[in-house]
Amino acid sequence: MPLELLNNNLLLGLIGGLVFIAGIVLIVFGLTSWGKKVARITNRLDQYVAREAEATPPKRRILLRETSGSLFNRTVVSWQKSLMKFLGRFTPQKATDRTEHLLGTADYPMGMHAGQFTIVRLMLLALGFLLVFLILRDFRNLSFTKVLLAGLMLFLSYLLPTFWLNSKVKARQSEIQRGLPDALDMLSVCAAAGMGFDQSLQKISDYWNTDLGKEIKRTIHEMEMGVPRATALFNMSNRLDVDDLSNFIAIIVQAEKIGMSYAEVLHSQALQMRVMRQYRAREIANKLPAKIIIPLALFIFPAILIVILAPAFPRLLSIF
Repeated sequence: MPLELLNNNLLLGLIGGLVFIAGIVLIVFGLTSWGKKVARITNRLDQYVAREAEATPPKRRILLRETSGSLFNRTVVSWQKSLMKFLGRFTPQKATDRTEHLLGTADYPMGMHAGQFTIVRLMLLALGFLLVFLILRDFRNLSFTKVLLAGLMLFLSYLLPTFWLNSKVKARQSEIQRGLPDALDMLSVCAAAGMGFDQSLQKISDYWNTDLGKEIKRTIHEMEMGVPRATALFNMSNRLDVDDLSNFIAIIVQAEKIGMSYAEVLHSQALQMRVMRQYRAREIANKLPAKIIIPLALFIFPAILIVILAPAFPRLLSIF
């Protein structure tokens, strides 16, 4: 009886810990979303106020320039930046650069940069240590189950932000990889119609409001700022880390150096990308039978057995 009570308490503690972690994550997400919404509303109000001030300039300023903006931006956002700057001093530079690169590849989810992401990781890690303390606070009654549960909590609190960031990066890279053949087709059509490569990129960025279109628009802005075309294209390749895009950019830069026709290169690359996309679709389809075994064994087979054996179960009980 005490063993069952201990197991029940451990189960309730595990469920309570998971609910607590989920609540903290939802609170952080809600505060971040609320902050973004408040910032957007504040910017819109500032624009309207600025327009009205330009139309009818006041004779005397009541508020100083330093006090402009909402109370949230002047307090919470300022404290957050100060905290990030303070914690950034103790973060290794290579780790910060790597995190910033991953966040940039994922298009900065929730508007987070390396400092904000580090704060979230530290908060979750502190929460994990708190749960470990609550689980192991009674040192006299330590057991293997408690130690294992505490280690699992600490492990999840440490790896959960990294797993979330990697999933965002892979999702965006997959989206760009799927849209690359269509972009190359459009580039090929534009080049065949007599348009230059830069004009073709501009047409794609104006036509598509996707992740790839946004990155191409950023590349065009870099070229307009005076960055060479090859450098701007390689910057996009380094930001996204998509193998197909990197190979395409390398071929385009090489074709520019040797003087090949853009139309022929784009047409052949678009055809090759479509073939590669078909191969990836077949690979995913071939993996499905192996992946579907687990839900079949856990959910479908037991239900089928219950439906088949349930009518005969009372007769079997009466016989035995």
